[in-house]
Amino acid sequence: MADSGYGVTRQGVIVKRLDTIMGELHDDLSAGWGVNTRLNPKSFLNVQLTAYADKIAELWEFGEQVYHSMYPFSAEDMSLDNAVQFGGISREEARPTYYPIHCECVDGTTIPRDSLIKTATNPAIQFRAKADTTVTRGAFNRANVRVAVVQPMTIYTVALDGDLYSYTSGETDTAEDIPAGLASAITNEDFTVTYSADLLTLAAVNPQKSHELVLSGNLTTQSVTGIVGYESETPGEINLPNGTITQIVTNVSGLISVVNILPCIAGRLLQDDVGLRKSYIDKIFARSNRMIESIKSAISLNVPGIRSVAGYQNDTNIVDAYGRPPHCVEMVVDGGADNEIALQIWDKKTDGIQTFGSVEVAIVGDEGEMVTMRFNRPEYVHVWFRVTIMMSNTEPLPPNYVEATKDIICAETATVEPGRPIIPQRLIEGKMYGVIPGIAYIETRTFYSTDANEPPDDYVAGIVPITPRQRAVTDETRIEVLLG
Repeated sequence: MADSGYGVTRQGVIVKRLDTIMGELHDDLSAGWGVNTRLNPKSFLNVQLTAYADKIAELWEFGEQVYHSMYPFSAEDMSLDNAVQFGGISREEARPTYYPIHCECVDGTTIPRDSLIKTATNPAIQFRAKADTTVTRGAFNRANVRVAVVQPMTIYTVALDGDLYSYTSGETDTAEDIPAGLASAITNEDFTVTYSADLLTLAAVNPQKSHELVLSGNLTTQSVTGIVGYESETPGEINLPNGTITQIVTNVSGLISVVNILPCIAGRLLQDDVGLRKSYIDKIFARSNRMIESIKSAISLNVPGIRSVAGYQNDTNIVDAYGRPPHCVEMVVDGGADNEIALQIWDKKTDGIQTFGSVEVAIVGDEGEMVTMRFNRPEYVHVWFRVTIMMSNTEPLPPNYVEATKDIICAETATVEPGRPIIPQRLIEGKMYGVIPGIAYIETRTFYSTDANEPPDDYVAGIVPITPRQRAVTDETRIEVLLG
């Protein structure tokens, strides 16, 4: 610690300013020479001392920057990257949005890596295949089966995930009778079975799951639909309605059609400093002995596309007020793939503790057994903001105060975890006073609804209540900025 009141003190780092340095130099020279060196501010000596003092002041400021660059909550840019490395954390790189695409193909078609598809929107958004993928009946989600050879009194067999279903043709059966007979014989609840003319269609009830299909030699496939991973050409979060990605750009022999009918794993831009500081807090709990914090950290650290995580535990012997059974954990996760979230919960939860939630994922346990992990997705509470700004009499508002206000509200709301209320005074107004000059007073009123299309009606002051299974969200279109 410094004894002079400057340097690294108990109150942190305190730097010497230019005027202090100038004063000390004049004091030392006046005492040594026996004359008052301050008498003539335009003297050659004073000009020299000003130049020297300015360089010394720059060194003090450099030292202050070095001091603050060591800590995650004051470091910026590359210094922040270096500071969080002490906690084993790194800035999240920009990553593309991932879409599982249903690709209808001739059985055995290989879709090469980097082959392109695009949206039917204008402008179009292109996606590239993540890896070489072969679409076969061995991993299908939908298949169109037709009769290869029509023979009387012959067994036609379809095997779905190892379960056999057969139909024996009659003396006068045609290519249209056999698919109808097979459709009647197949009773697997995991599939929707239909037939039309000479075609038998097998469609998985779960559009996310792949199944194995084996056919007898007298049957063949007309087409097979498999799930192929595609990623956006540019990084960032790209949310598209189902049925939007339908155009084939790269000509792939055997590829018939493509369509998106499953949720995406959202990408992201390069993590900014605010996001890195927040994730540093979340991820550092990977070393925590508390189970909930460890699960939250593992999901945030290891599952792509996570926007927010909250966790709750019922360690009592009775069902709690939110319907959680005794001795269970409930994770509320926004973003990410179901299977990857389930794996992180399984890896971090304590033996004997059950999981609770409406999303159920079957995974393979440590001994090869099937284990069901459960968690919840948050219900969105859409929040509208009406911000009234009173201007200061001494300082003008910047011309971009409306855009700045909306940016602050969107950024701060995005950091709120599921189950946390929106407190405008704490979340928004304090930030606005520090970032936007010229504000004398702020009044924030809100309207909220779980219906994104409900028109805002009665704006009220106060806290926006959020239940443990809800998450507050907003966007620029729901923010109104007024001058009072």
